[in-house]
Amino acid sequence: MKKRATWIIVTLAVVIVASVVIFRQKSILPASVMGEHLMPDLISDEAWRASIAKDPTAHGYSGYGILQDQGSDAAIGEALRDLKSADAYVWMNAASYLGSRSRLEAIPYLIKALRHTAWRSDDERLGFLRKLSGQTFGNDFEVWRKWYEARPDRIEMDWESSLGNAPRLKK
Repeated sequence: MKKRATWIIVTLAVVIVASVVIFRQKSILPASVMGEHLMPDLISDEAWRASIAKDPTAHGYSGYGILQDQGSDAAIGEALRDLKSADAYVWMNAASYLGSRSRLEAIPYLIKALRHTAWRSDDERLGFLRKLSGQTFGNDFEVWRKWYEARPDRIEMDWESSLGNAPRLKK
């Protein structure tokens, strides 16, 4: 009986270790991000990057947020691509991630995000805007937009589309 219990424990330990190795080396992600919250760093940054590259909406849009929390630069290329997404949450999460990585490309998208449905992250996005721009315009979208459009290095922005289901537009 004691031998059998030892064998079961050893087998279980081997399975757990093998699973961790496979997740980290094969870029296989579990069906949910719960594992990342329970055991941070179980899933490699490269695995999150690969998941975002394949489908930035996978795992409930949380890939960028997890890499942001980990301070990882792994998905900068994907985030730069996803700034142009028509999906309101993909571009916004990409912009927040890039802002956290101090990438100036995020500035106009962080400004646009001030009108996005997802207002709960405004303070974080405003913090990134202040850090990247050196400006302190509060959360006034129009003031930020005018400031940005006066810059010589600006890009043409569509300030109106892909703002979520209840955008904060002035009537």
